[in-house]
Amino acid sequence: MKLTAFSDVGLRVMMLLSGAPEGSKLTTHELADGVATPYNHVAKAVARLSGLGLVQATRGRFGGVRINEAGRRESVGHLLRELEGDQPMVECEAPDGECPLNHLCSLRGVLNRAREAFYAELDAVIISELPHSRQMGPVMVQLGMRPPQDALA
Repeated sequence: MKLTAFSDVGLRVMMLLSGAPEGSKLTTHELADGVATPYNHVAKAVARLSGLGLVQATRGRFGGVRINEAGRRESVGHLLRELEGDQPMVECEAPDGECPLNHLCSLRGVLNRAREAFYAELDAVIISELPHSRQMGPVMVQLGMRPPQDALA
């Protein structure tokens, strides 16, 4: 199963915010730099994450994005279900999809069960478990922030 680029960006943003020092805010431009993704893509992901209640986004001069407690506790599986939506895995699942084998095909059911097994495996992983301090340190320094204390040990 391949994730959409939107889901990939959303996960990266959540990881970066989760690994940032507690209570810190990052601008959307800083997030874009930190996850090496164009600003417009990150802005769309931040808007969606904010709509899901996982991050707090504040506009203006002193604005920025920060992860909230719900975002830290969110499971990767649930987040991906939200970000991916009901993307068809094969063409015949699409509203305009046509396949002459539709009436005798059991592939859709198998693929849907496989997708749910994929998400179920990720349900056990919590966003705050993903970033490791030692890995986040260089990114935080690049963004002009102080790295997490245990990244320096």
